[in-house]
Amino acid sequence: MKKIFFISILTLVFSSCANFEEPEFISSNGVKMGGIEGKKISLTADIIVSNPNWFGIKIKPSNLDVYIENQYMGKIFLEKKVKMKAKQESALSMDLRAELADGAMITALKYANKENVKVHLIGKVKGGVWIFSKKIAIDETKTISGKNLQLGSQR
Repeated sequence: MKKIFFISILTLVFSSCANFEEPEFISSNGVKMGGIEGKKISLTADIIVSNPNWFGIKIKPSNLDVYIENQYMGKIFLEKKVKMKAKQESALSMDLRAELADGAMITALKYANKENVKVHLIGKVKGGVWIFSKKIAIDETKTISGKNLQLGSQR
């Protein structure tokens, strides 16, 4: 009897996760640079996201490849997990580490004075609900102001 109950609960949980709606990016309150050590930069990004699901979501440490105007810039790593509350907007402060590719700083400076720059993120982000985790493929392109690429930028 306990096995049937446990299997029923698992089925219910997995079927509800099948109705997963992707959280929506609302806005950014800026990116603050922590420090530079060689080709590694520590950053803190403050963003607001909306989670339309009836369950909270944890985004676990993950990494993405970053491209600016189709030029590879390096990888960005989420250092600590962040939690999105269910059915509401959440203000998230994300500790990030960027590991830059050769020539990435020069490329960033090249685009820093442009009005609009395409930033492309590719990779997998690991998210979880309760004890269940799943890797979600990310392939997003956003257009940002080139001023956001300037060192010390907090936009």
